[in-house]
Amino acid sequence: MGTDTPSACPRLESGVTLLRHPDTPHALYRLVTAELARREGNAYWVDSRNDAVTHALYDHAQSRRTLRGLRIARAFTAYQHHELVSSLPGRVSSRTALVVVPRLPALYRDPDVPDGEARTLFEASVAILDALAAALDVPVLVTAREATADTFIDALGDTADRTIECRDTREGVAFAGEDTQTLVYHHRDYWQTTIPYWVELLGVAPDADFVHTGPETVTTLDAVGAGGW
Repeated sequence: MGTDTPSACPRLESGVTLLRHPDTPHALYRLVTAELARREGNAYWVDSRNDAVTHALYDHAQSRRTLRGLRIARAFTAYQHHELVSSLPGRVSSRTALVVVPRLPALYRDPDVPDGEARTLFEASVAILDALAAALDVPVLVTAREATADTFIDALGDTADRTIECRDTREGVAFAGEDTQTLVYHHRDYWQTTIPYWVELLGVAPDADFVHTGPETVTTLDAVGAGGW
């Protein structure tokens, strides 16, 4: 793909972004690898529930070099997860490309953690990530895979600077948010455009341009394709 090829994934700006993807787990890999391809520097991934699937990340990466700076640490309990999140301020700097914390609430819901303690640990972890993003101007991506909200997801939504929803379509993953809309879908040898893409690119033609002058002047608009730490 050339450098002027439109992106199928939204950019992750500085701050906390919440990705809601109840039915599209591969959307996380698409979003992370696309962002790492754009940025220089190390990235940190605090994993839970085995979301860090190595072969899936490599399948979505533009090249092996894309993932060279990615560091993954995996937690198996809420206590371990909180400790890993607490260690991030000692590792992350303003030169860090990305921080990824998928399924952030998952381990704090485990029944072996008392409710009050789980809530305290979860809120502390969210506060650390929020402060990290604000202090260092670093993009932090957190996810929730549950289809319905609960108190944990509500807290994430309140903290996040933006929320991105995603869903599977016939052409691929579609992302949507307050300032996000998927306008193109990349495939191996081409990219599929949408009508909103052309509207954004060219604007809306005046009504006069669409005056019908006879049955021989039927205009159609086809999607265009081109080429431990």
